[in-house]
Amino acid sequence: MMDSLRTAANSLVLKIIFGIIIVSFILTGVSGYLIGGGNNYAAKVNDQEISRGQFENAFNSERNRMQQQLGDQYSELAANEGYMKTLRQQVLNRLIDEALLDQYARELKLGISDEQVKQAIFATPAFQVDGKFDNSRYNGILNQMGMTADQYAQALRNQLTTQQLINGVAGTDFMLKGETDELAALVAQQRVVREAAIDVNALAAKQPVTEQEIASYYEQNKNNFMTPEQFRVSYIKLDAATMQQPVSDADIQSYYDQHQDQFTQPQRTRYSIIQTKTEDEAKAVLDELNKGGDFAALAKEKSADIISARNGGDMGWLEDATIPDELKNAGLKEKGQLSGVIKSSVGFLIVRLDDIQPAKVKSLDEVRDDIAAKVKHEKALDAYYALQQKVSDAASNDTESLAGAEQAAG
Repeated sequence: MMDSLRTAANSLVLKIIFGIIIVSFILTGVSGYLIGGGNNYAAKVNDQEISRGQFENAFNSERNRMQQQLGDQYSELAANEGYMKTLRQQVLNRLIDEALLDQYARELKLGISDEQVKQAIFATPAFQVDGKFDNSRYNGILNQMGMTADQYAQALRNQLTTQQLINGVAGTDFMLKGETDELAALVAQQRVVREAAIDVNALAAKQPVTEQEIASYYEQNKNNFMTPEQFRVSYIKLDAATMQQPVSDADIQSYYDQHQDQFTQPQRTRYSIIQTKTEDEAKAVLDELNKGGDFAALAKEKSADIISARNGGDMGWLEDATIPDELKNAGLKEKGQLSGVIKSSVGFLIVRLDDIQPAKVKSLDEVRDDIAAKVKHEKALDAYYALQQKVSDAASNDTESLAGAEQAAG
């Protein structure tokens, strides 16, 4: 594989592919790639179609990324029809570039193994908790992205393959003879330099200046000699941090009683799954399980979901908002209960309910210190705003000085 990559790089094909992509737009125009009418694809690159759904998903992902990054500023951009049209074109251009790179990578027989994809997923910081891969976090993020595990794995595989291609280009040491000669000439050249020091200050001291020249320069550059406007102000400093108030047990109990929702851990459920590509494979696995087969062993051996298979099918603890619909609709109520064969968007599933952790309100002792800090902060702010109002009223009654305000501030 690497020999093919090096051979392609040394033939210059790989080094100019990025140029070809750009030139293709210049020569034919982007509209040459765009397909209108009743076709169900947004673009066609050679024989590879980029579906309208794929394009819309990529556009929505880019739009969501920008919205998270820009916050309120994004709404102004979204209202600009010209900008959104340009953004859609940029997303489509990127998909076309990726398709061209993917096609060339396949032509070179580059590839990424399942193990490499798995290791890349495990190494992704976004899927980690305390530096370790967390399956619950992984599934939650994919659910938010609207992607299945298979879809994400395939997208990552394509990305890694393209990166392998790019690294092959960047890592090659190949140089043309002309480039080598030019580099050698630059490195080996020698130059003779003569230098002389000129004392500008000494020359300036010898130059005569008349009063008329001074006056003329002053008139033409008055702005350079202006003294900035200055003010004398008096102020009173109020600092909420210095207004700490005592917090009683009654204060803590009252806050705890009024904010139970803040201290409630929602119900969590734990499932294990075995995913297969065909219904017949799923039925065969289910038969083995019904005959007493070990779920974890079968998951490691037969599951097509490379992430959960590593853990014997275990998907970790899932809160209700992150549970996929296929698992919710399985109707499992008892621990250890098995589903039948479930058709899903990623193939076929067999699901086992492992455990249920009911919603739980943390005890007052568990959150006492946190509540005390919050109540203390709220009391300090209340005292600060009350004093601020008092000082403001005193200052408005005496526009000549802050004596009254100082007295009010204590």
